[in-house]
Amino acid sequence: MVPDIAFGSRTRVVLDVGCGVASFGAYLLSRDVLTLSIAPKDVHENQIQFALERGVPAMVAAFATHRLLYPSQAFEIIHCSRCRISWTRDDGILLLEVNRMLRAGGYFAWAAQPVYKHEEAQQEAWKEMEDLTTRLCWELVKKEG
Repeated sequence: MVPDIAFGSRTRVVLDVGCGVASFGAYLLSRDVLTLSIAPKDVHENQIQFALERGVPAMVAAFATHRLLYPSQAFEIIHCSRCRISWTRDDGILLLEVNRMLRAGGYFAWAAQPVYKHEEAQQEAWKEMEDLTTRLCWELVKKEG
């Protein structure tokens, strides 16, 4: 973890993209952090229902085709773990949307399974992500694996 995050005090509002079974949102809820979980497609309705049953706010959001309805600088952290979103496609339009929604000093936490790190496609995706985030003036805080 990054020490500056301080869940429950400095960090109070998080967006979890590709919520899965909402385990991250449930974890943060227990630390007094409001987490909104979104699933990118209608086929993920069961995941949304599961998140809601766990007490985590959740909804389907067409992230790849529309600007999300959240205001600019709404979230301290935007989290994506194994969400299979191509953040750099179309000149990084999706990452630009993340940049719009992040508060100044906020974090974009992008996590992937380390088992794939040696695949050429994953290495290329990481290079593209590094290039785009550098152009957005983001700073890499931590990289593992």
